[in-house]
Order: sequence, then C-alpha cells, then structure tokens
Amino acid sequence: MSVIDLMKERYSCRCFLERQVEPEKLEAVLNAGRIAPTAVNYQPQRVYVIQSDEGLAKIRQATRMAFNAPVVLMFCYDDRVVWNNKRDPGYNSGEMDVSIVATHMMLAATELGLQTLWARGYATKDIVEAFNLPEHMHLVCIMPIGYPDPEKGKPSPKHFDRRSLEEQVTYL
Repeated sequence: MSVIDLMKERYSCRCFLERQVEPEKLEAVLNAGRIAPTAVNYQPQRVYVIQSDEGLAKIRQATRMAFNAPVVLMFCYDDRVVWNNKRDPGYNSGEMDVSIVATHMMLAATELGLQTLWARGYATKDIVEAFNLPEHMHLVCIMPIGYPDPEKGKPSPKHFDRRSLEEQVTYL
C-alpha cells in the first residue's frame, strides 16, 4: 500500500473488538515511534503502554476516551530531555515531537490492520493522578489501539469532509 493510500485508510476508531493486539504487532507500532524524527534528535517522548486489567480500569475510570480498546498508549514528553529553543524563550519541542511520534505509530498500526484514535478530550489532571506521573512528565495525548469492530468501529461521516487545498494552502 502506498503511503497516501495508508493515510486515506486511517480513521479515528471509537469502537474496538475485545480481541487482543498481538505482541509482535504492538512492538512494530512502538518501533515506528522509536524511529520517528524529533527536534535535535533528543527523543523526549515517553510512551506508556496500558494493557493490564488494572491499567485499563484506571484509564477507563479517568476518561471515556479510552473506549473499549484492549491497549491504550499514553504519550508524554520528559521536560528534562526536551529541546528548548534559545531564540524563542518559553518554546520547547515536546508536544511537536510527541505528535510526530504518535502519527508514525498511528500509520504503522493502520498498516497492520489495527485502528487508533488520537484522543485529547479529557482532563489531564485525572489521568496524571490516576497513573501518578512524575512532575517532569507531560501528557500530550492518549491513543486507544486495537481491531475495529466491523459494525460500530467505522469512520465518522465527518472523516470524509476535507477542505480544498485552496482553503488550506497559501503560496507566497
């Protein structure tokens, strides 16, 4: 499958089968994130794999955004490792780096027949407290991952609405 076709195949899944994700597929997804580019190659991303019954119960109690996925990835960055732009005080690359990593992992999951949901509709505090994350670890997003339910796990109709290039791109 071409990269463009893979991107078109990916959608936000909100209903997963109870089927477990095979360890080799999960490892392939995690490796896709490991090789993703980050600012100055500092690699500040930290990915927590939530798949134990205890972990899944915690995340499901903290947010509805975990849905019923058998695995939820929690993406954070470590502010002790992140690149800070000296020319733009106050800016660090943490969210950008994690976003690149998460995107690589979403696409790898799609290629393997899995689906994901980039989730950010939750109270950060609830998840940070549930997992007792240290102060230097900053939660960026969570990503349920698994096999889509063939009946209920389909793309939203909004998924196919795309603005034209003319609305999104300006040539200077």
